[in-house]
Amino acid sequence: MRQTQMEAIRKQLLQDRESLLMEIRQKKAEAAALVDSGVPDPGDMSMNISLTDFLHLLSDNHRERIMLIDEALRRLDEGSYGTCERCGEPIPMKRLEVQPFTPFCVECKEDAEREEIQRAGRPEQGKL
Repeated sequence: MRQTQMEAIRKQLLQDRESLLMEIRQKKAEAAALVDSGVPDPGDMSMNISLTDFLHLLSDNHRERIMLIDEALRRLDEGSYGTCERCGEPIPMKRLEVQPFTPFCVECKEDAEREEIQRAGRPEQGKL
């Protein structure tokens, strides 16, 4: 991978990270506003609680993505970025363009997902 490609990826990862952090701050403020709205109606209060829970879940998902981005930035610094952590083969540039934080090639990601489905005891998707 060329230095210019790595710098472009680093820039994209940092921008994505900052965007996610801003969204988390916004969602936390929205959740706090819902909690502090002082809604006396039990139905409205229930809806506010559900929305607050949803906003917190969304923030958790963003935090997970930030952790993946941080790991990708670490791999960039170490020089291992673009190499599948599972099989050691290069991750195709097209995949890195779509998911710059991914630590796996497509095949290894699919294998990991199949293994997760089996561990969870669920039948594979699309099979009866």
